[in-house]
Amino acid sequence: MQMRGQERELFRLALLRVLEANQTRFGLGAAALAHLATMYGFARLTEEQVWREIQYLEDKGQVVGVDKAISPENRVWRITAGGRDYLAGVANG
Repeated sequence: MQMRGQERELFRLALLRVLEANQTRFGLGAAALAHLATMYGFARLTEEQVWREIQYLEDKGQVVGVDKAISPENRVWRITAGGRDYLAGVANG
């Protein structure tokens, strides 16, 4: 599925909301994020699509990778304070 501007923005917001809802320190991986983003209307996502948008959110400082001692190849991410602030601004804006 090829996303265009507004749809990509909504997908990024969905990823941030999913990560915000995860109240653990362990983070979520690409497969879990793809699955949980279906709650926001994004079906048939690939892990590659998630990776691409997570990389963008990482570059913006809104998510951060969580270091794993076991199986570090299975990357996971959590939302940052900047990501929470951004969501709060979207909700109030």
